[in-house]
Amino acid sequence: MNSKSLGSSGREQWELPDTQGVLLVDADNAFNTINRQLAVHNIRELCPPLHQFIVNTYQKPSTLVVSDGQKTECMGSYEGCTQGDVAAMAFYALGIRPLISELSSAVDSSACKQIWYADDSTATGQLAEIKRWWDYLCERGPMYGYNPKPSKTVLIVKEECVQTARQMFKGCGITITSEGERHLGAVLGTEAFRKTYVMDKVAKWVKDVEELSEIGKDDPQAAFSAFTKALSHRWTFIQRTIPEIAELFDPLEDAIKNKFLPAIIGRHISDVERELFSLPVRLGGLGVSNPVEGAAFEFQASEKITENLKKLIMNQQPSLDGYQHEEAAERTRDCMKDKEVKLLRKVADVKSGSSDRLKRSITLAQEKRAGAWLTVLPIGSLGWVLNKEEFRDALRLRYGWQIPNIPALCVCGKKNSVDHTLVCKHGGYLIFRHNKVRDTNAAFLREVCHDVKTEPELIPINSCQQLPGNTEKRARLDISARGLWGPFQKTMFDVRIFHPNADSYKDRDIKSVYT
Repeated sequence: MNSKSLGSSGREQWELPDTQGVLLVDADNAFNTINRQLAVHNIRELCPPLHQFIVNTYQKPSTLVVSDGQKTECMGSYEGCTQGDVAAMAFYALGIRPLISELSSAVDSSACKQIWYADDSTATGQLAEIKRWWDYLCERGPMYGYNPKPSKTVLIVKEECVQTARQMFKGCGITITSEGERHLGAVLGTEAFRKTYVMDKVAKWVKDVEELSEIGKDDPQAAFSAFTKALSHRWTFIQRTIPEIAELFDPLEDAIKNKFLPAIIGRHISDVERELFSLPVRLGGLGVSNPVEGAAFEFQASEKITENLKKLIMNQQPSLDGYQHEEAAERTRDCMKDKEVKLLRKVADVKSGSSDRLKRSITLAQEKRAGAWLTVLPIGSLGWVLNKEEFRDALRLRYGWQIPNIPALCVCGKKNSVDHTLVCKHGGYLIFRHNKVRDTNAAFLREVCHDVKTEPELIPINSCQQLPGNTEKRARLDISARGLWGPFQKTMFDVRIFHPNADSYKDRDIKSVYT
């Protein structure tokens, strides 16, 4: 949330009418050159609870290994943060905090505001004050180990201020542009530059989706997992920080709908099915969201959630004392509720345009953990890998589609179908399905209970006792275990597997089928 707040603050500062420019500073190898001794001292004064941990980590030089492939030598690292240190961000931020305070005092904060995220520093406002800020940073920064690198520093200015900026920053070695530049994962500059930036990103993502589609033809589970767990999150940050870009994602949505989804499913899809697949797995979809629909909502939600933090940044507050945590949490909950309402409305719309069988399948797919197999990583050692036929058949079962290449007639002589296969008593499938669930539950019980048995006999009863249930001799349940509810107490379990689309259940509400 911090980087989104900083990115949005920078954009709002740029859009102010009295803002003449934004200076984006890049430091040279900042994390490795920060003055370690001075940083530790600053942390002792600014954040005592963290100080002892930092002292324990950095009281001795870190060991660096230098090798040319034949000879290996070790040398001590006396400056900077250690690579991989979990406290590196906090160490660096607190280490240069006095420098940030000095810069605030050196310039007029009403004419020049600064934004920092780790070693990325930004100054926005009037050019004269920005120049003073830059000169002070170049003078005082090296004392803290912060060395500004002019060749990678960019000054973005309004079109009417280009000549003034070139004269004022002449000889500084920085790049001056009136178009725009990337800033903390977002972008600052003209509308044309913003669109070009996003379009270039979208073009790369389209290429990634197309490559993933080729993989999905032979390994749909791996392609689906890569898309939902990794690739689809690449454009979320841009959608949350750059406004009015929904239409720029049309090529990406076209690639997802017409290339990626057909590749993993094995056929082209309809508009209703695309809407269905954009729903979360828990609501019956596949979690393959529509980037065009999500752009506007993501930006509005981000603006609402980060509003309080942005105010502190815009007002150049030196601490988070004024940050309203409860207000931010409440805004987050409101956004989650709004999103849920929107999703439930989409579910209703999808069902209204679907056949009765698909409606039923969507309802079944919304049962708790019914889509767990779609959200796990395909880890072979755990047996979670499906080949392309198994994965596509599982999708067909999920949505009630016809499975191809099955026999026209069952061995019992009746017309074959998925529904018939799940209730036919020939072939032993019903027993196998039941026993698999029974044995899995028994295996879990053995990890926490004692004396776990499958198909234990019930205690015989006298003929005069009138009790409900099975009263026959050698009557059995599926599982028994001791120690689940109390020490040495035996608990009996009966496993029931049913097909909700069987003739006796297909017209009943799902909840009533469980009873």
